[in-house]
Amino acid sequence: MKKAILVLSIILMIIVLVQSWLVGVGGTMFNDRLLAWGGLAGRLLALLFGAGAVFVLPRPLVSAVIYLAGALLGILFGLFTGYYDMILWGGLALLLAGGSYYAWSVEGKRSVPEEPVREISHF
Repeated sequence: MKKAILVLSIILMIIVLVQSWLVGVGGTMFNDRLLAWGGLAGRLLALLFGAGAVFVLPRPLVSAVIYLAGALLGILFGLFTGYYDMILWGGLALLLAGGSYYAWSVEGKRSVPEEPVREISHF
């Protein structure tokens, strides 16, 4: 589960980074400040995807908190800047936060029960 979240997070980081860079350039070219701010927030969201990917294997709960911050950032900036794809990226960050929290919650519960050692020798 954690490896799947890691791979998805890296893929989404690359997509969001490229798309938000292009949105920021377009907002600057057409003198649209809100769209330029949306592009900046998208690049920050891409960095949060990367930070979540860093922490998902050793500390999935920290990763869940980072993804929740990214989800809040994405949804709020998507609603108010005109860069509506940020709502989608925020929703996906929310899903990754849920998956990371689930991975943290079952981490300690999955353990293989130890089998008692049997004596083979009769000496």
